[in-house]
Amino acid sequence: MSTLSPDATLAANFGDPARARTVGGLTAAAWIRIGVIALLLCSLFWPNLSRLWYKTNPFSTQPDAGNWQHGIFVPLVGLYYLYANREQLLRAPVGSRRLGTGRRDRDLRTVGFMFLFTWLLPAAAILALGLHNTELAPRLFIAITVLFLNAAASLYIPSAPLGFIILIEGLLVALFGIHPWHMDFAWDLGMVITLFGVVLMLCGWDVMKVAWFPIAFLVCALPWPGLVYSWVAGPLQTLAARAAVATLRFTGVDIVRSGTKMLMMVPNHATGQEELRVLNVAEACAGLRSLMTFVTVAAAVAFLSARPLWQKLIIVASAIPIAIFCNVMRVTGQGLLDCYVSQKLAESFAHQFVGVVMMVPAFLLILLVCWLLDHLFIDEVDEYERQRLRHSGGRVAEKKVIQIQRPAAAPAVAAPAAQRTAVVPPPKPAGFPRPAGNVGPVARAAPKPVAPGQGAASKPQAPRQQQNAKPQAARPAGQVPGQPAQPVKPTQPVNPAPQQRGEQK
Repeated sequence: MSTLSPDATLAANFGDPARARTVGGLTAAAWIRIGVIALLLCSLFWPNLSRLWYKTNPFSTQPDAGNWQHGIFVPLVGLYYLYANREQLLRAPVGSRRLGTGRRDRDLRTVGFMFLFTWLLPAAAILALGLHNTELAPRLFIAITVLFLNAAASLYIPSAPLGFIILIEGLLVALFGIHPWHMDFAWDLGMVITLFGVVLMLCGWDVMKVAWFPIAFLVCALPWPGLVYSWVAGPLQTLAARAAVATLRFTGVDIVRSGTKMLMMVPNHATGQEELRVLNVAEACAGLRSLMTFVTVAAAVAFLSARPLWQKLIIVASAIPIAIFCNVMRVTGQGLLDCYVSQKLAESFAHQFVGVVMMVPAFLLILLVCWLLDHLFIDEVDEYERQRLRHSGGRVAEKKVIQIQRPAAAPAVAAPAAQRTAVVPPPKPAGFPRPAGNVGPVARAAPKPVAPGQGAASKPQAPRQQQNAKPQAARPAGQVPGQPAQPVKPTQPVNPAPQQRGEQK
């Protein structure tokens, strides 16, 4: 792969199309190389893959398997994304290049944006979640600092050496996840970073423009550490309990909250008196399971559509409030069933059934966000740009293209065969208004002298509205209709001299 050139494409460099038959756009040699690289990565991270399979498969019996069973669909969505963009992926040039433009002002501006999105925003999230007061704070700040340095280095370091550096960083993160951190999440994250470095080192940034999403999307399939899961689930438990108490009070239920517990007075039909009943919003009811599931679904819906990047990010971010809202409705529904129907029903079948039912309105709300983005923002694409993107493998939302109709120019009508010789236009009138009796069309161009020997065969050109009629000779200025037209002498040039204008008067 060291002989790759920037002008080559992925399909050409992974094999010779002239020697072998292509399968899926790649040659047999290309598939062999991809298989060898995939086999080496699977051998290196086989413990991670086996552990993730036992935790995310639908038939898993592990205690926390229900929180991460959506992870089995994440690599499938990534593979379908690569298949849907296969034409753009195969046409992408393969080579080592930098992302910088070479202009200092632009590169510094880009570094500023990278610092905002790769360091400031993650640091704000760490502070908002309260993770800065934990033992993971130094590791998190080191991680976002390394992320910013890699993003800034992409402007000045070519992709091949930078990919090798990221490959080494991924192996180091996996090694530290094994010892001394003893954290499976860091080990799994090192596997994803290593895969990113391998693809960047071998293919370059042009291929990574398509392949970055399936690789980054794998993070959604990684189970979180237990401590981080509890930190995130705690505020969600309290929020669900507060919102459920407010909703139940609105429906007339006498209920109070104590932490994550809800205390309500429920009438006892056997004794006819009210009794105190306690509902606890457990960690499983915090909504973190639905949060991870809906974020994964929203990312798949967003990136499998032909939308701008900012719209895709909005769709993914909207999954967070949607998941919290649906979980609040779920806890409220459990309280209403416990108060008005049956406590046994609320704690048994309905507890799981309501959780499944709430996935339907959550998915519809994600589609509603997509519909709002489609109708609030309409892209106006030029016809030439759309054709260029279509031939280059890009995708354009056809239904959102506004085509501006431009008036087409009138096609030129070919003159008859008898008029293809030299044409002598009529003399130009002296001025406006035209002399009496001149009802013919006014010539726009000055008359030209006729060469000797061509005047007898030449005839004036007919007006546009009379091209389908029989060609007639144009009347000179001052001629009365009905009289025979005087032929133009071939030896005497037609020139509107002052003497001729005097005769017209």
